[in-house]
Amino acid sequence: MILSIFMSVAVIVSPVVQIPHSHDYRVAHSEAAQDWKGFEPSLYEGKWFDPKDEKIRECISFRESRHNYRGTNSSSSAEGNYQFLDNSWRDSLTYMMIEESRKNGDGLVKQIRELRDKPIRKWNRYFQDRAFWTAWRFGAGAKHWFETIPSGRC
Repeated sequence: MILSIFMSVAVIVSPVVQIPHSHDYRVAHSEAAQDWKGFEPSLYEGKWFDPKDEKIRECISFRESRHNYRGTNSSSSAEGNYQFLDNSWRDSLTYMMIEESRKNGDGLVKQIRELRDKPIRKWNRYFQDRAFWTAWRFGAGAKHWFETIPSGRC
């Protein structure tokens, strides 16, 4: 009986330990991530981010959607700020982003997995920026925007 009372009291007075969220987690859930229009510095600054390529990201964003994160293409499944082909990119992008999240422990695996059921145009700014940098891969993915880049416009 005394042990039972002691255990109950111990549970009541135990401090609640909050594990702080990662920087990426906080940014992904920030007010800035809900801003859908206009060019802003990338919210994602993880493994694939390279600040020297911000100007080319800005150019691609403008050429593809006029900086509209909810942009759609009337002649294809391309959508979002960077006009990813939703039918072929959604699973690939989430797979690559989950792999990075598991390695860096940013706490976003669950949210990224949920993106598989959402059209890319409905992903917030953070996740679309992260998708861009993940596909861009320090310029190795420039071919995904072959209509924009070789034209000399970016």
